Amino acid sequence: IENEYGNVMGPYGEAGKSYVKWCAQMAVAQNTGVPWIMCQQSDAPSTVINTCNGFYCDAFTPNNPKNPKIWTENWTGWFKKWGQKDPHRTAEDLAFSVARFFPAQWSVAELLHGGPFITTSYDYDAPLDEYGNLNQPKWGHLKKLHAALKLGEKILTNSTVKTANYSDGWVELTTFTSNINGERLCFLSNTKMDDVNVDLQQDGNYSVPAWSVSILQDCNQEIYNTAKVNVQTSLIVKKLQENDTPQKLSWEWAPAKKPHPRTRRFKATQSA
Repeated sequence: IENEYGNVMGPYGEAGKSYVKWCAQMAVAQNTGVPWIMCQQSDAPSTVINTCNGFYCDAFTPNNPKNPKIWTENWTGWFKKWGQKDPHRTAEDLAFSVARFFPAQWSVAELLHGGPFITTSYDYDAPLDEYGNLNQPKWGHLKKLHAALKLGEKILTNSTVKTANYSDGWVELTTFTSNINGERLCFLSNTKMDDVNVDLQQDGNYSVPAWSVSILQDCNQEIYNTAKVNVQTSLIVKKLQENDTPQKLSWEWAPAKKPHPRTRRFKATQSA
């Protein structure tokens, strides 16, 4: 209920805050049986969960310590401006942001598909364009990342977590140790703009590329690194079909009967 209203509510002052409270009351009063969320709403009422939208959300903390940390939008690209070049976010950086959030024990919903509900160019450099075509290497690189995470699924969901820092804090090692069988999965993260060598003693020595995360199976075998792309790059050229030009198309309008939604009553108060 409300998406990114927090980004624009400032000029409305107290009226904006009252509106947020009213929205929460209205939503919860529907008694849907499932939680409601507000994206980018740091002052969301305690009855809903505030979540993060952005390029990087690993440092985000919900305003209620009892709520889960949820990343509702990972911006895989950005808005295209008329007459300007297409904005581009690299596959490496996108994968880095995803791999950074898992050590923070989050829940995530990525923007994988460019939606056609505004214009047919609303894909924002997404891993899938609005026609369902694969945007490589972004799609393939993320697919391999999720495959690596899948290998450690049972560890990630039932484990004890420890964190250690190296290289003056630029490198972070997060170790997940299974509470069932002691198996481990490690995330070795380098936020420095230079490659860093890290000695993990009995688990080996690793060269971690700049601005990247390595996923280590059993903490001693690298199975994925966000900066190492092993997917072929493809470029799709979209050509206009002459038969589909607006001048040659015929259009017809037809009314669509839509049933009136059932109404429900609820109580909500507005702050003075």
